[in-house]
Amino acid sequence: MVTEATKIDVHWPDVLSGLVRGQDMSRDMAQHVVTAMLAGQASDAQIAGFLIGMAAKGEITEEILGMRDAMFAASTPLELPEGTVDIVGVGGAPRRQVAAFNVSTIASIVAAAAGATVCKHGNRKASSTSGSFDLLEALGVNIEASPDVVADGVAKIGLGFAFARAHHPSMRHVGPARAQLGVPSVFNVLGPLAHPGRIKRQVLGVSDANRADQIANVVAGSDAELVWVVHGHDDLDELSLTGPAQVIEIRNGKRRSFTLDPTDCGFSTVGPSAILGGDASVNKGLAEKVFAGEPSANRDMVLLNAAAGLVVAGVVEDIVQGVHAAASALDDGAAGAKLEDLVRHTNL
Repeated sequence: MVTEATKIDVHWPDVLSGLVRGQDMSRDMAQHVVTAMLAGQASDAQIAGFLIGMAAKGEITEEILGMRDAMFAASTPLELPEGTVDIVGVGGAPRRQVAAFNVSTIASIVAAAAGATVCKHGNRKASSTSGSFDLLEALGVNIEASPDVVADGVAKIGLGFAFARAHHPSMRHVGPARAQLGVPSVFNVLGPLAHPGRIKRQVLGVSDANRADQIANVVAGSDAELVWVVHGHDDLDELSLTGPAQVIEIRNGKRRSFTLDPTDCGFSTVGPSAILGGDASVNKGLAEKVFAGEPSANRDMVLLNAAAGLVVAGVVEDIVQGVHAAASALDDGAAGAKLEDLVRHTNL
């Protein structure tokens, strides 16, 4: 592991001029440059130049793999059981900037209650009105729980939430430049790809259709067992009730694509206004209604995404079975009890 005391030699004029000329980097070079950034050995101007240069050129699969390698090397690892699944979106959906509902966070709890082993990697809000950890905090979860507590929770109760800030502390060196730029960069997609548990099963939502294929290529270049890269209807980074989603499945290196229509799972399509959320306090109220078993479009959207998690975790054979299992976990109180277990465990 490279420490901040290790001098990393990067000739920034060559790196940046190469990007300006549209030259791609090797995986090793991309890892080397980002390692220097994460070690605090790059200025905000150099980091910003790199991010803008990469975005203008267009990142290739090997570069993203190299940058992910750098994030893994600098992260605090998390030991998780085999078969652990993550349900996560990369963010950036325009509609989530107005009234976002924390679908994947609630779906993770429901999937765990239905038999999956779940560890969701996430953060506070960035491009939405409520991030995963904003909602968890409002629900009483101790989001500052140590990595050991998180890992112990996944092992004992089948559920944990890995706070990105705790597992990727070196990202503090990149944060100021990203904030000053104010535009999406490759780091927006690196977060979900750099789960500290290096899990092999994931439902990964992407709001940009052009990114979906690229992220699928990155996943195919890793040791993933089963991953669904989901581009939701209306450019959502999750399965939606508003219309069909496009899914790229990577199963042990083999790739297939299919369309997932919510009507095939027994749901009716709805307009965007039916599945709105808000800030953490608003979403806390909506989540409590879901856990109480109240019918709503928000509940159905949670069921759909939890079902995807159950399929990818290998708990059920297909999405329809997953919907039934998730609905049972809500209706018999198991999901609410799982949340109580999580709150209790993280506050011991």
